[in-house]
Amino acid sequence: ENMNGVYTISNSIHSKPFNTDYSSYENVEYFDVYSPPITSKYGEVYWTMMPEVPLDESIVKRFNGKVMAIVGYETDQVFRTPAGDKSVPITWAYNHHYIAYLKGNLSELRQATPEEAHKFGHQQGSMVWHTFMQDN
Repeated sequence: ENMNGVYTISNSIHSKPFNTDYSSYENVEYFDVYSPPITSKYGEVYWTMMPEVPLDESIVKRFNGKVMAIVGYETDQVFRTPAGDKSVPITWAYNHHYIAYLKGNLSELRQATPEEAHKFGHQQGSMVWHTFMQDN
């Protein structure tokens, strides 16, 4: 079962809706990735590019030079406790601007120039992050 329940995709362009029950796919696995701790005070906004968080080395080795198909991802804000992760109540920390970037060893993540951003569908002049193939 999905961590956050049923997901509905309202703009599916396919005649058959996309199946968001990730556990129903054959040979599907999951892995957890944790960001560094984030602390904030009531009413504060935390909206910044965070440092890179590497995937577990076993995942990196397993898919080195191969393709990994990601059928979905879920996010949760948690308190890490000795008894295990405990979800942060949504009334304590509302997170609706979450973006995750995943890149391979032949790509780099960098801020796009305003011209590049426009090619990717962003407003002309936008400063956005994007994954690019490495030059070398």
